[in-house]
Amino acid sequence: MATPNVKRKRLVEKSLPPAIETYIPESRLFMQLQALERRLDTKIVRKRLEVQEALGKPVYKKRILRIFVSNLAANQTGAVGLDDMDEGRLGAAEAPSWTLRIEGRLLDPTGAATKTRTASHKFSEFVNSMVVELDRDPDLYSDNVV
Repeated sequence: MATPNVKRKRLVEKSLPPAIETYIPESRLFMQLQALERRLDTKIVRKRLEVQEALGKPVYKKRILRIFVSNLAANQTGAVGLDDMDEGRLGAAEAPSWTLRIEGRLLDPTGAATKTRTASHKFSEFVNSMVVELDRDPDLYSDNVV
């Protein structure tokens, strides 16, 4: 039993020597049938590629999608307590915030030249949905505050 990842090897086409045509007249039909089969195989491959292009289904290759997760905090009070700040500065300061950034990149296969690389795709083309769950203290944050 062959595994599905192994490519099927095509049998070597047997060509008959020209001298055999004198002994077996049907050998000419066999050679014509081989030529017809080669042309038919070429057309089938060409049509398969045309159908794939028309449907927009690319030929799939196994690649690595690297995901980068980072966060950025802005206007955090840090170690400074609220008692140290006067009311005027607190009112003028912006509210503390943070940003969670999730990026992804499709890695090039090893040995591929950077000039031959196709146009990069958006990360959202590779991911249908994503759920981010944050661990937080329920005493400090209510359910509707993220």
